[in-house]
Amino acid sequence: MGISWTSADYPRLTDPHFIDAIGQIVHARQADGYEFSIALMGYQALFFDPAFEEMVKQETKITGLQTVVHEIRRGSFIKPGADGWEVSFRADILIRNELDLATKKPVGDVDYASDLEYRDQVLYASDENGFENFKAWCREGGIEP
Repeated sequence: MGISWTSADYPRLTDPHFIDAIGQIVHARQADGYEFSIALMGYQALFFDPAFEEMVKQETKITGLQTVVHEIRRGSFIKPGADGWEVSFRADILIRNELDLATKKPVGDVDYASDLEYRDQVLYASDENGFENFKAWCREGGIEP
């Protein structure tokens, strides 16, 4: 059984630069057993109501609205060992592609239009010392004061 901490316990988990820094260190240490994953969960699309799109056309010089599409991923950074931990998160990325409604996948090669937007960040560990172990690891890596 494990223990988890959220941004309510550790507000730095909401800082995208902090999450990126953790990722850079984990990537650099994969040969030492650290793990990284960012699995595709799916796509989220905002299709505009035809009446709204018509209103926009009438009130502006815009001739049509493009569907807003986000690629949704679930990621994690894992430090192995007895003092190990896992940081997991949801990442949303705006893409320029349209979705094929038949396959529910982007048309063509995915063209990213934004950086990752992190959500639902959680720190997991196997015991109560995990939070302090994680903060000590961050200090050693130069990303925690």
